[in-house]
Amino acid sequence: MKLSVAANWDMELLNGLADIPEVTSVYAKMPFDVIGGGRAGMVLPTVDWDSAAAYVHATRQRGLSFCYLINAPCLGNLEQTEAGKNQILTFIDQLVNIGVDSVSIANLAVAALVRHNFPNLPIRGSVLSWPTNLPRLKYQEGLGIDPLIIPYSEFNRDFKMLHKIRAGLSCDMQLFVNVSCIYNCHYLAEHACSVGHASQLAENGRHPHSFLDFYLWQCTRRRLLHPELFLMSRWIRPEDLHIYEAMGFDEFKIIDRSRSTPWLLRATRAYAARHYDGNLLDILSLEMLGDPNGFHRDIEEQVRQRMRYYTTEERHLMSRMLKLRRRLLSFDIRIDNGGLTDFLDGFQKIHCAETFCEDCRHCHRYAKRAVLFDRAEAEVLASDIDKFLEDFLSIKCTAMC
Repeated sequence: MKLSVAANWDMELLNGLADIPEVTSVYAKMPFDVIGGGRAGMVLPTVDWDSAAAYVHATRQRGLSFCYLINAPCLGNLEQTEAGKNQILTFIDQLVNIGVDSVSIANLAVAALVRHNFPNLPIRGSVLSWPTNLPRLKYQEGLGIDPLIIPYSEFNRDFKMLHKIRAGLSCDMQLFVNVSCIYNCHYLAEHACSVGHASQLAENGRHPHSFLDFYLWQCTRRRLLHPELFLMSRWIRPEDLHIYEAMGFDEFKIIDRSRSTPWLLRATRAYAARHYDGNLLDILSLEMLGDPNGFHRDIEEQVRQRMRYYTTEERHLMSRMLKLRRRLLSFDIRIDNGGLTDFLDGFQKIHCAETFCEDCRHCHRYAKRAVLFDRAEAEVLASDIDKFLEDFLSIKCTAMC
């Protein structure tokens, strides 16, 4: 087994990961850069270039490789202009100079640009490049992208397709294990582009993007009202890793970069041990629910710093957002891992892409006994999210757009 773990620029995380033999690499990015990534800059810990360089060096000293993420799917056509390409290549040169071992790229035009100008720099895949079928995966393998990151929503529980993927491709592959995005989320593409732009340096010296994550709030509301969505997400339990290893998958990826060091070490140790007792939300990454101490301490402070650029109305809305976020994090919710022992077995026969969930109800049945929380309080929280989003849609937005 090989584990690739999200890094939060904390040296203590590296020290802890170095004691877990299964960990072979870490991945991270600065909150804001010219290309952007898969997390909004405001939810990531701050780091400067000198500290980033020292962290990359410390990673390699511990026998781990370092992958830098430049995986925003949309760059606002920056990659189409001569000036933009020069900006991108200058940035890649900086990354090479601080010693990164590889980069993860979503935009395939950027991947081609980097491959042409830095032929010896390994390029890793990204789910945000949408390699959601066999031809797309095969095409990216032909581009020299290695390992490929297998899209969790499409493939993590489609065992027939996983067998075909492993048999038909010769490159290395990674599977996400603790992603909790809603299965076939309606907002997947929009959300990816949104957070990509919200982690890109603003043009002409303007302040970096700050925003209220409309898509995340919508998904959080849906989970509170439909607990089966927790189980429909394509995470993999530590106890079920052997099923994927038997198919030839031995590289697994743990998220996410907004998490605290104790949280990341707990999740990594659970997957390395192939076992976790208790609440599965202790190791699955949900951005609004779960362990209230599991997020990096910088997040709320960064939001508050950016609020000074907002209008009075916008500051009021963001203050409400922070209060509602704290209520959600204090909401007691559990996914009983012990109640899911045979849950994955059902997917050996169920073909979700060809089945209406209401006709199947496999996840609904398990959610009744394994997803534990106060349904009445959840409805109150969902209603408050509705009111919050209604006000967001009504506000005259200036700084957040």
